[in-house]
Amino acid sequence: MKSLMPVLVLLAIWPLGAGAAGPQDDEKQAINIHLPPQDKPKVSEQMSEMIGMEAYKEVMASGQYLVGPGDQFLIHVPGLEEPVEGKVLAEGGLFIPRVGKVRVGGMRLRDAHLAIKAAYRAEVRQGGEVEVELIAPRSFPVAVVGLVETPGLVQARGVERVSEVLNKTGEARPATASRRNIRVIKTAFMDLAAAARARAMAASGQYEGLDDEASQRVDLDLYEVTGQSRYNPFVEDGDIIVVGAQQGKVSAMEAVQRPSPYEYVPGDRISDLLTLALGPAPNYDPANVMLFRYAQDTNQRVEMPVDLGRVGAGDPQADLALQVDDWLVIRWLPAYHRRGEVRIVGEVKYPGYRVVEKGKTTLREIIDKAGGFTDDAALAEARVVRQKQSQQEEDLDPEYERIRTIPVSDRSEEDNQYFIMKSREKKGQMVVDFVALFERGDESQNIQLLPGDVIVVPAQQRIVVVSGQAAHPGAVIYHPEYTVAEYIQRAGGLGWRASKDVLVIKARTGEIKRARDVKQVEPGDRIWIKEQPERDYWAIFTQTMGVIGQVSTLVLLYATLTN
Repeated sequence: MKSLMPVLVLLAIWPLGAGAAGPQDDEKQAINIHLPPQDKPKVSEQMSEMIGMEAYKEVMASGQYLVGPGDQFLIHVPGLEEPVEGKVLAEGGLFIPRVGKVRVGGMRLRDAHLAIKAAYRAEVRQGGEVEVELIAPRSFPVAVVGLVETPGLVQARGVERVSEVLNKTGEARPATASRRNIRVIKTAFMDLAAAARARAMAASGQYEGLDDEASQRVDLDLYEVTGQSRYNPFVEDGDIIVVGAQQGKVSAMEAVQRPSPYEYVPGDRISDLLTLALGPAPNYDPANVMLFRYAQDTNQRVEMPVDLGRVGAGDPQADLALQVDDWLVIRWLPAYHRRGEVRIVGEVKYPGYRVVEKGKTTLREIIDKAGGFTDDAALAEARVVRQKQSQQEEDLDPEYERIRTIPVSDRSEEDNQYFIMKSREKKGQMVVDFVALFERGDESQNIQLLPGDVIVVPAQQRIVVVSGQAAHPGAVIYHPEYTVAEYIQRAGGLGWRASKDVLVIKARTGEIKRARDVKQVEPGDRIWIKEQPERDYWAIFTQTMGVIGQVSTLVLLYATLTN
């Protein structure tokens, strides 16, 4: 048995040895050695996500990117056929062929390039220059604290802005959260003690003791209107983003492009508020700009004149520092681009807008400028509508609004009459007879037009509408000699439930008349044949008998008393 042990061991290891030297593995080895060029391993398959041109210019091309563990580089070394990839190690080193490990962690990208080139020149004194390029920026944790939906650590990259990192914490934030005084504490180059002090000061909202390198203010509102990166910088490894509460409001009012209250930040000036409001409107009055501010008693506002010209020139004495609840009030320039046109629509040769001179331009002049009427113009229905007047009348009629709120059953007869009158009124329509003016030459109808007036010249309808209880209700071709009865006859006559109460609604005035009072039917008029009301004859009979009974009782009682 003991003599068989070496043989068994040899048999046990034989397949492994044979497999290592077998023809199939030789073929695999040959394939691995002689890979065709197109099948050679490609440069990192883990390339970074797309980097915008803005991030490229400000972070990468400028060399400001902060190198750290996990950044992946492509290294071109003279003499090597292919570039090699290298990743910054946990302790900050990057392996460079022919040189060894070069410490680049914690350096700006431009300084890392200089350090690698210097190390290469020190080791390889001849043979060209080494070229190194960052191909995959790392991700790193950024602490987000304060008034955000989910405070904590957020994974970010050096090509992301503060706003992008904040969006990762959730869209919903308290209404009191600041957008203009977000702080970024830069701890990358601080020692542990300094970083702890910076965190404590940020938590208490005291930033005065931190210099600009240690604390950077983020203003998302100013970034949205200016696009300047200093208001929304790119994040770096070691950053702490602190979102505090708003400290108050300041307002830009009246003649600005975007009037609104805005968040106040200590240090704001009038120029900052104007930037948020997108500047003055084109029709602002430069001689009428004021700053409303509460006096020291905090009860009474005072007016302070503001010279926007000096503010725009950067004069610090004119560009006042703002306080909470300040209002920048910029008045409109009076009489700026007032309306000076009327509009003519309908059956004229050249409809559209025409310029008028207040107190001088007449209706006839505008019609002449529009090329006159077309053959289809219905002068009897033409009208002038004064829109401004109609708006003023609607605003100055509280009586009509009062009656509208009263139930119909509770209205007085006078209320009903007033309501009917107002509901039928054609607001703003001027009393002008176009037929008298343009066909009979009555110049008393040639009114002076005002800016905003609308001249409406409808087309001739040449029909009369018969509606209601006609046999065949519809439109009947207008004939100047037809009477109401003849139009009803053309519509098939009266229906079986037609009432004798026939009304005519005049197209020109909207007036409702009884048929017997209409002497002439005009184009566009409507003949309304009302329906007979349904009658309950049994109820009428019983009510009549009841009345007869009551009268009989009274007669009998009277006769008894008189006897």
